[in-house]
Amino acid sequence: MELNEINRDPSRPLNVVRIATNGIRDGPPNPPPKSPEFVPPHLQQQERQKRKWYQFCYDKQNKTVCDRSCTSWFYILSYSIFYIIFLCVFTMILLYASLCIIKKTEVYNNDPEKLLLYHGHSNIGLTAIPTAVNKMSLISYKDSDYVKYVDALEHVVSKKYSKVSKQLGPCGVAPFGYGDTPCVLVKINRHYGSSALPLKHRSLNSSDIPGKIKLLASTAPKLWLECSGSSPYDTEHIGTVTYYPDPPGFDPGIYAPGNVTEGLVGVQFSNFTKGMALSIECSLYYEGGRSTVDFVLYASSSKKVT
Repeated sequence: MELNEINRDPSRPLNVVRIATNGIRDGPPNPPPKSPEFVPPHLQQQERQKRKWYQFCYDKQNKTVCDRSCTSWFYILSYSIFYIIFLCVFTMILLYASLCIIKKTEVYNNDPEKLLLYHGHSNIGLTAIPTAVNKMSLISYKDSDYVKYVDALEHVVSKKYSKVSKQLGPCGVAPFGYGDTPCVLVKINRHYGSSALPLKHRSLNSSDIPGKIKLLASTAPKLWLECSGSSPYDTEHIGTVTYYPDPPGFDPGIYAPGNVTEGLVGVQFSNFTKGMALSIECSLYYEGGRSTVDFVLYASSSKKVT
């Protein structure tokens, strides 16, 4: 029997504390740890996925949303808004600059066919005959070498404008003044769906309308034509311009439904300077727009000027 058991207090239980002779505490063994509740593997997998998804959306411990802090999201949104505003402003400036360049190009301003193509409801096209003989806007002859222009005019007048040839004066019968006083027929291109109205009184205050056109527009509601030099130099040498009929006005009813007649005005040039290439521009004025057709007139003589 051990020494501790001999000298023990009778009031104490026998198995409360027992110290062996080797000095090691002896007593009842510790209770075994409780085993965790059994969870099926597939439920464990779902729980892990659920926890990861919630942590990605909002991590309460790190205070992040989608793995980014609130400060980081603030900077991202601020930069995004700034970039969108910058992109919109840059695009608007680029579009405005492109439109300004297009408006200032020569094709946009001077080519009536382009105007007719892109602005069909407010602009009409003009054609000068017989400038298309050489497939270019040029009337050029020397002495009596103008038969090709006379043939071209006679073909057009006899085929399409025989009924109105008397209104064209010398520009309605051969040789159409060719020699010293050549004629050019300016016609309005037929364009279905297009319309043009005479100049209104409020438009007569515009500085872009010549004084002669303003005077004519105040007398009759027509589309008025005027031919002049393209530059002051050309105007100085263009001589006298005569119209048939005179004044050179087009009836707005030319675009009435069922009317297939094309507008036509004969323009005759006399006393112009020969031996010089004269650039001539014929402009048609109407409410809300202006159409033009350009051509070059060059007549020379083999006779030497003394």
